[in-house]
Amino acid sequence: MSPQILDNLSTKTFYDLLSLPFDRDINNSNQVTSIVNLNKLTPELIQIILSLPMVQYTGDFKAGGLDSKQRLYLMSELDDIFLIDTLHSNYAQCVTRLLNVPDLSDKEITFTGIKEDKNKSINLVKKSESYSLIYNEIDYIIEIVNENDGTFTSIQYGDNFVMDTVLEKEILEFFYKNK
Repeated sequence: MSPQILDNLSTKTFYDLLSLPFDRDINNSNQVTSIVNLNKLTPELIQIILSLPMVQYTGDFKAGGLDSKQRLYLMSELDDIFLIDTLHSNYAQCVTRLLNVPDLSDKEITFTGIKEDKNKSINLVKKSESYSLIYNEIDYIIEIVNENDGTFTSIQYGDNFVMDTVLEKEILEFFYKNK
């Protein structure tokens, strides 16, 4: 529902919509206590609610990314549907859980304004694990680094790296067998 459609509602319908119970300034879906049963609303109000644009819940109602010109949205989280009021901000300021919502699986989910390519370009930069072990009475440190390019393993004793591939192989076999 565009802001223009919202402007074309009768004053009574507009206030009926905004007088539904809402929880204010919450972050998570488990904090929602306000519930609206669609079966108890007028057909006109149900039609208006179901015509609102649908966005995906991102794990935080205050995550932002919504169009501040669009005041009301439906928000989907797995099997739950919420009616949210942005109060013309870019995040859900008021939230209510909707019950008895018909199947909306064919309803298009509107892009929330958070750059899609930013979400897709999240890659592992570096994940590092270090282990100390004693092999043949010498203290070694094994560092295993996962990066976008692959996994790299280095073995150190003191400030020196093990450069002997046979010794490195023996140490790694000992490590993985006894890890």
